[in-house]
Amino acid sequence: MLLCLASVAQQKNTKEVKVLLIGTFHFDNPGLDVAKFKDADILSQKRQREVEEVTSLLKRFAPDKIFIEAVPARQSQIDSAFTLYKAGKKELRASEVEQLGFRLAKQLGHSTLYGVDYQETKFPFDSLMKSATEAGQTGITSHVQKTIEEVQTSFNEALQKLTIKEMLLRENSEDMIKLQHEFYFKLLPAGKPGNHVGSYLVSEWWRRNMVICENILKQLNGNEEKVLVIFGSGHTAILNEIMKFNPAIKLVPASEVLR
Repeated sequence: MLLCLASVAQQKNTKEVKVLLIGTFHFDNPGLDVAKFKDADILSQKRQREVEEVTSLLKRFAPDKIFIEAVPARQSQIDSAFTLYKAGKKELRASEVEQLGFRLAKQLGHSTLYGVDYQETKFPFDSLMKSATEAGQTGITSHVQKTIEEVQTSFNEALQKLTIKEMLLRENSEDMIKLQHEFYFKLLPAGKPGNHVGSYLVSEWWRRNMVICENILKQLNGNEEKVLVIFGSGHTAILNEIMKFNPAIKLVPASEVLR
């Protein structure tokens, strides 16, 4: 008990850092997600103006560090690409890492962006669907199919109408965060008794994001006042849950910055 109280007291004395989580869709649409989305044509003149609008708003937040969806093992590649971009020797690719991250970091005079992703986890989606089918769990299989279809349709329709800023506000809305959590937690009972594929998949997804959070925390030296995290919205929905209980972190809603 004394150790617990001492730990709490130590945490309360820790300098609070403001964290802005910007959950994104994948600008370059690599097709790696379960749901398949239309391409945003991010390199078009119209979309580039919209990306600049978002960058300007993020610049006003003025983060001291920018964390991106890339594994630490790629840090040297990130640094090389960013150095070339700053020197005018490289065009930005369509990814959100470069379009938002590189663009903003250059404008803020940062020397680097920090890759903090973690991918050494399992995601046995096919096994889960097979186990649910064998167990006669039509509620789970229909939930997955229905949710994926609805998410695909609503995203693709929104993409035709909304600007990048509006799309990001949509991705970071309370409704979308709630949808992210509901989708996964409804998978927990998948499979027959003794088959834990549902809880395994969900726990692996959470473990990946816990390590991402760990990687972020390990990059903080105590001098930062504000940091920005640019990740897929599926990740930021969970990072939000993990970080909001850390007394050393003050989460800044995306809606406050992307006005």
